[in-house]
Amino acid sequence: MLFLKEGKSSITVTKLIEYCFEDPDFNKYCSVSRTKKGDILQNKQGEEFKIYFILSGIYGVVIQSDKPKGGITRFLGKHDCFGLHHIYYDSWEPSQLLQSLGHGEIMEVDSSFLCAILNRYDQEGTFFMAEYMAEELREYQYFCKLTFLKKEERIRKVLLKTGLELGTETEDGIILPRQLTQEVLGRYTNTSREYVAHTVMNLIEAGILRNRPKPLLIIDRDRL
Repeated sequence: MLFLKEGKSSITVTKLIEYCFEDPDFNKYCSVSRTKKGDILQNKQGEEFKIYFILSGIYGVVIQSDKPKGGITRFLGKHDCFGLHHIYYDSWEPSQLLQSLGHGEIMEVDSSFLCAILNRYDQEGTFFMAEYMAEELREYQYFCKLTFLKKEERIRKVLLKTGLELGTETEDGIILPRQLTQEVLGRYTNTSREYVAHTVMNLIEAGILRNRPKPLLIIDRDRL
């Protein structure tokens, strides 16, 4: 029996992007395009399924709903991917969309083409998918735990998490991306924009955040 948790793969999402670019059939099954704030991307397009690789920018994984601005369950940045788990399913109705939170660039890849690339690497490809699915599960568990916290604690934890994962380290602290507005943070933490603004102001007064000059800067991560 093959124990996936004991295997390691040298394949990463970054390498998978390179494999796509290097393939002679790239232009047939892949395309690169720019996005602007608010653009929506869907995995299922008619009878086809597309996988998205983020080349630049920040995107939100959004729950499908009738609301114009649905809840966000995860943030994705450079060299993250969206919809890769579809490779394991023949019939699957996506319940989430990918929304651009600012200017960015994505690579759209046909799922069958990507599956064929992974199959070339046999166990390496299998181990990569196992690692990817494990990371998806960790993110899901984090989001579930987040929902049981009080509103202010949710916002504090998300500011730190997004700062460490998507922010920029400087001598003064961690600069948060401009795309993570109060409205966007509210959609992720299931709180109102007004409550996010109130919490952020309290953190500024406490010397944990700084907002001048913009964007927000985490200056005391240990207290966040």
